[in-house]
Amino acid sequence: MIIDAHAHLVAPAALYAHRSNLVVSGGQYGSSYRAQVSDRLLEESADQNVRIMDAVGTDLQLLSPRPFLTLNGTARWNDIVDWTSDTNDMIARTVRMHPNRFRGVGALPQQVDRPITSLFDEIERVVDELGFVGVLLNPDPSEGMNGLPPLGDPYWYPLYEKLCELDLPAHIHSGQCCNGRETYDEHFIAEEGLAITSIRSTGPTCSTGSPTSS
Repeated sequence: MIIDAHAHLVAPAALYAHRSNLVVSGGQYGSSYRAQVSDRLLEESADQNVRIMDAVGTDLQLLSPRPFLTLNGTARWNDIVDWTSDTNDMIARTVRMHPNRFRGVGALPQQVDRPITSLFDEIERVVDELGFVGVLLNPDPSEGMNGLPPLGDPYWYPLYEKLCELDLPAHIHSGQCCNGRETYDEHFIAEEGLAITSIRSTGPTCSTGSPTSS
């Protein structure tokens, strides 16, 4: 079996149009503003993805969100939570449409200056309710603005303990970069290197569920 462990959600344009509306509305739709995407549109995207998999010989994909389209940084907390839930729900619906071809890897609601324990509710939801097999972890949710310590810092330890408890791997993958000094690709390369070196030099270890770099 050929498994693609680093694949991202293919979704209709309606989902990403909602993200733009969510961000620019600034809460005018209320405390919660959720995406509405029909089964027909989502199935068209999922079927297209399966056709590509068939063409290249891929049997199974682990689907995670598109990292540059996650909401992290200093976005409104309610928007981060809503968009994270929407993205994970779309992945779960895609998995249900093709249960033999996809598995879910969930987004996390990461925000600068928020305790790492704020991720736990969504971690438990994607595992217990959605049946996901991993989570996507942004090592720099401040998006290049030096807002959080590297992954070897004790700030992250409760998250590693939670992942070990659930025997759940984390796919470490940076997101956007807003500091003006790096492109998205450059930031991705830099954060991958920092993630590896910081965990190896100072981070905790465990026999299962430890974070893995993409």
